[in-house]
Amino acid sequence: MVETEGLAVGQSISSGSMRLTKDAAIEFAREFYPQPMHINEIAAAGSFFGSLVASGWHALAITMRLAVEARPFGDQPLIGAEISDIRYTKPIPPETCLSVRITHEAIEEDKGKFGYSILRVLTLDADTEVVLIRQKWRMLRT
Repeated sequence: MVETEGLAVGQSISSGSMRLTKDAAIEFAREFYPQPMHINEIAAAGSFFGSLVASGWHALAITMRLAVEARPFGDQPLIGAEISDIRYTKPIPPETCLSVRITHEAIEEDKGKFGYSILRVLTLDADTEVVLIRQKWRMLRT
C-alpha cells in the first residue's frame, strides 16, 4: 500500500512561478490552438477579449509543470487519473506570471496496492494571487 504519511486533507502547497511570455503564448497557439485571439493582435483587439490572450490550454500546461516542480507527493511522480471541473475564471494576458496552489481535498485508499489523492488545483496570477483557473485532479499514488 502506498504511504500516506505526511498527507492530510486540507494541506496546501504552493509552487514557484513562471512567466507566460507573449512569444511563447503565440508560438503555443500557432502549433496547438490557432485561434485569432491567441495569435494575432489586430484580430484579438476586435475579439470578445479586446486584446491578445493566452490559450487556457497553454496555461494548463504551465500549471502541470509548476505542480510537478512543487512535488506535492515528495519523490512520488504525479500520475493523473482524472482532471475535472476546469473553470477559466479570467482571461490571461501574455506576460502574466503564473503560480499554482494545490490543496489535498481527499485521500482515497484502494483495496489494491494504489491510492488516490483528490487535489484542488488553482492557477494564480503570481503577482496578485487572483485565481485564473480552477480544477480538480484525481492523482494516483504509487
